[in-house]
Amino acid sequence: MKSGSTTEIIVDEYLTHVQLSKSRKAKYYRKGQKIPQKYSKFKSYNHKGYLIGADGEPIIANPGVVNTPRMLKINGQQLYSGNMNPMVRSKVVNVLKEFMSNCIPDGLELGFPVRVESDLYAPLAAKNWDLDNQWIYHKCFLDALVAKGCLPDDNIMFVTQAPAFRYFPCDHKEDRKIVYRIIPEDRPEILEHGAYIAYHSSETDEGDPLEF
Repeated sequence: MKSGSTTEIIVDEYLTHVQLSKSRKAKYYRKGQKIPQKYSKFKSYNHKGYLIGADGEPIIANPGVVNTPRMLKINGQQLYSGNMNPMVRSKVVNVLKEFMSNCIPDGLELGFPVRVESDLYAPLAAKNWDLDNQWIYHKCFLDALVAKGCLPDDNIMFVTQAPAFRYFPCDHKEDRKIVYRIIPEDRPEILEHGAYIAYHSSETDEGDPLEF
């Protein structure tokens, strides 16, 4: 086992949305769909079945967002529910992991096992959101630590306390941040446990590490 001092990593202006596409395509009213009252005077459709206006062009159903980036708000509940498209899920996770990785200093070496604590600074905004729905940040942060070689793995042989947010309100969106504290484990229940001693001792042996 290795030892060390507490390491603090600050994720300033953490991502709240992931861009899924650079430009949203126009949507049109199709024959058989409910048409808004303001377009009820138009009765003609083109060969594609799109409702057309006085100029003979299809009426755009999403004028407020067409040609703007499609953004998805990061929310662990969507990932947990299983309703998210797998490709979209992969996009969200990969973007967030890369963002977290850029916040971790290159060459950072951590002792292990460790405990990880976290603080979330964010505006109150809507007052009915749940801290536990933000778990995806923790998962991506731990994965980024492993990917950068700061930890061999994020299983319980190396991370004995997973992060859970402690909330602090801030006044402006630009002030939002996540603070992670990576603390060397000092509990005798862990450090003196035979399985941990054997596992970490075996890392220097030629054989495979002991599974726990």
